[in-house]
Amino acid sequence: MLPVMALVTVTVSGYTGAKFRANVHPTTLSHLDLVRAKAQSGRPADAIGYAESMLMRDNLRVGIDYGDTPEGQRSSAQQAVEQAVAAWERGLDGEVKFQIVPMDEANIKIHFGSDVRLKGEIVSGYINWSRSILRTPQGIKPLFKADIHLRTTDPKGNRMNLDCMRHTCGHEFGHMFGLDDANIVGPIMGPLDLRKPVKKPSEAEVDTVRSIRAEFESMITEARGTHACRFAEDGKCSCGCCAH
Repeated sequence: MLPVMALVTVTVSGYTGAKFRANVHPTTLSHLDLVRAKAQSGRPADAIGYAESMLMRDNLRVGIDYGDTPEGQRSSAQQAVEQAVAAWERGLDGEVKFQIVPMDEANIKIHFGSDVRLKGEIVSGYINWSRSILRTPQGIKPLFKADIHLRTTDPKGNRMNLDCMRHTCGHEFGHMFGLDDANIVGPIMGPLDLRKPVKKPSEAEVDTVRSIRAEFESMITEARGTHACRFAEDGKCSCGCCAH
């Protein structure tokens, strides 16, 4: 969602010394702590699984539910999603890849609606996501899913245009990648200004997402150094920790 929070540079002690130039969401920092704790407690395969759930290496499968969106606005809503997807893919140099799929195949489900509220407060959008691991006979599988709710009308009831919906969608994707809200207009993680919606994440925001991802990559490398993989007859790791 788009609450007001201070924009600061965060240095995370205890990790590889990364300096984050944009706000990092508290749940992302908690997930970093979880991965490190699993590795330090002698459960490196778990650590790798949780880290992979944050990296989301597989194609991000996006489904769109238009809800009560008028037919005449649905094309703009779809374009808003597609352009927000493209902005993040370009910003991260193809490290992440999205795919638009039917809702029943999606792990990221976008719900458009004319009245989106969080705890009774009118918001432009919000996201609920979860990351976990699944233990299978083939090994540990990282899991990720998200539900994003996006508003199609402004507080006065006027239709939101494509640019405004794209800003909100891009903002919620930023949360998905680990960013927190900013309290200034300009970055995509800042509040939505209906007169000046933002087209893409800023350099600082992209750099911070890259730094977050680098932290998890570093933890995976470290955990693999302490974990003896079990290999099946076909030569593939049966722990599930080496599969992307």
